[in-house]
Amino acid sequence: MPFLALSNSGLTAESAATPLDRSVAFAIAALAQGKFYLLFAFLFGYSFSLILREDTRRARARYLRRLLGLLALGAAHAVLFFIGDILMSYAILGVALLLLVRRSARTLVITAAVSYAVGLIVLGLVVLDALGSGVSGAGIVLDVAGFDAALATGDFLEVARARAEVLPQALVFQVAINWFPAIALFAAGLAVGRTSILAEPQRFRRLWVVLLVIAVTAGLSLGVLSARLQVVSVDPSGVDQVLGVALGFGSAPLLTGGYLALLALTTRTRWAQGFAPAGRMSLTGYLGESMLLAAIFCGWGLGLFGQLPIALAALVAIAVWFALDVVAVLWLRRFRYGPFEYLLRWWSRGRRPSAA
Repeated sequence: MPFLALSNSGLTAESAATPLDRSVAFAIAALAQGKFYLLFAFLFGYSFSLILREDTRRARARYLRRLLGLLALGAAHAVLFFIGDILMSYAILGVALLLLVRRSARTLVITAAVSYAVGLIVLGLVVLDALGSGVSGAGIVLDVAGFDAALATGDFLEVARARAEVLPQALVFQVAINWFPAIALFAAGLAVGRTSILAEPQRFRRLWVVLLVIAVTAGLSLGVLSARLQVVSVDPSGVDQVLGVALGFGSAPLLTGGYLALLALTTRTRWAQGFAPAGRMSLTGYLGESMLLAAIFCGWGLGLFGQLPIALAALVAIAVWFALDVVAVLWLRRFRYGPFEYLLRWWSRGRRPSAA
């Protein structure tokens, strides 16, 4: 939401002028920013273990076609709606999973640990470079002021052109911040897919409790410190903001594991089951959020980019999220797949699937 609605600098002390806005920005930075793309990566690796449960040439070909479909959707998403698209990265990195599919669980765990360690080193180098050049936040890569102006005032084609121009730089930022942690979570998800940990979560209650304790103690503490540096600290040099972003992304798995544990412990409850349709339409939900928020905030839509306070923009984003959940419930009463899931399945399998 901050990047789609406020500024491509994301959350900053300057964008949170009132106590309410600062509180909302603080909560976003502490609890959400950088946390959920890791969960998506974990589930991507987990789903791969299901797709290639039978490791045949046909299954691999279908998987590669699926990655090509994700790459095409991601490129369109990045240019037309949201520069922070993750599908392109997942499509590219997904090829590496073919190298891991026959590896032992021990090798997968080692791969995950080494990849994340390398990711922390790369993140540290990015931070040092940013501090040396005096640039903070998304400005490490993008021409924030010029890009923000295009989003706020341009028509649909002008905004798409502006995104296309900065897309190579945005991808460099993705590589530096996301790629190695994503590979780590791919490997972890693939390893878990060989067990019954997620299929029978009630059998692993002790594991989920441990993950929750780690999340509440270490994860939440580091998240709060990250938010304080990004949102509360007023540092004209931008050093605190850069350190806050780095700390938030670096420590994200601690809270991500807690969120996974919370879902595992409550998966059989009525409120959790209510979100199951949205899970079955996760691709449509992901792309739909960007489409709706872009239409609300970009200059070619309602033109609210940079106009709303953080608290109100957050309410808009939450309303969009709930609306898409309702759509998912109603859609799946009639159809078997979400619209984008249907198209991707059609492309991957080379034949039209049954819609009903």
